[in-house]
Amino acid sequence: MRRRTKLAVVAGGATAAVAGGALARGRLRGRGPEPPLPDDDAFFTVYAPGGKYGFLANGPVGRVIARVLMPVAEAGVYTAVAEALDLQPDDELLDIGCGPGAFLAAKAQHVRRVVGLDPSPTMLHEAERRLADRLLAGTARLVTGSAADLPFGDGEFSAVTAIFAPIKHAEAFRVLHPGGRVVFIDNDPRRSASEPTVAWGRRRYDEADHRRMFEDAGFTDVTIRYRGAPPLAGELLASGRKPAAS
Repeated sequence: MRRRTKLAVVAGGATAAVAGGALARGRLRGRGPEPPLPDDDAFFTVYAPGGKYGFLANGPVGRVIARVLMPVAEAGVYTAVAEALDLQPDDELLDIGCGPGAFLAAKAQHVRRVVGLDPSPTMLHEAERRLADRLLAGTARLVTGSAADLPFGDGEFSAVTAIFAPIKHAEAFRVLHPGGRVVFIDNDPRRSASEPTVAWGRRRYDEADHRRMFEDAGFTDVTIRYRGAPPLAGELLASGRKPAAS
């Protein structure tokens, strides 16, 4: 059961990055400390094709996760993100680490334009299937790329999401237009000083760390809350807004 649960939570391109670690390290105790990453940007590559954990988001394993597991395992999270973001019909939404496009298909059908970014061709192929009608209509776009250097113009979006995916706060801030909103989900936050600082290819941050990173990037109205409780939930949801005067 635990092995099945672990696989169910691992889902979606860059999305798989945090998700795999959530149950594998944070929920299944006893794993020893991992070596520190060379720098914070290292996390943006470990789940990409050829990365240390790239098999979770690519190839046969990635296809199973994308098509079968992710939409079910993350349905409740999608609802929480949609409620926090309060998407409107005139929004232009960027989903960082979109994986197979399940959030965009389930919660953003009414949005004027959606863009999904992911480093995994496997995940984006599945997203093409889910968003086929919108792609044909020109109201959706899928892009291969990294959250470390978003391939979009300044102020291009009114809303940004990163669900179990890495986020570079300054880049998310840059691509939002003034007044734009961001929602980020960390499903394995560090809850005490005794917990490991690195797990499954990423540094782990506590609530104060997340608040500091959002505010240092320029976001205001930063809100941090938890969704549910461990071991089956307990994700940290962070949201913020780019000042209207930016």
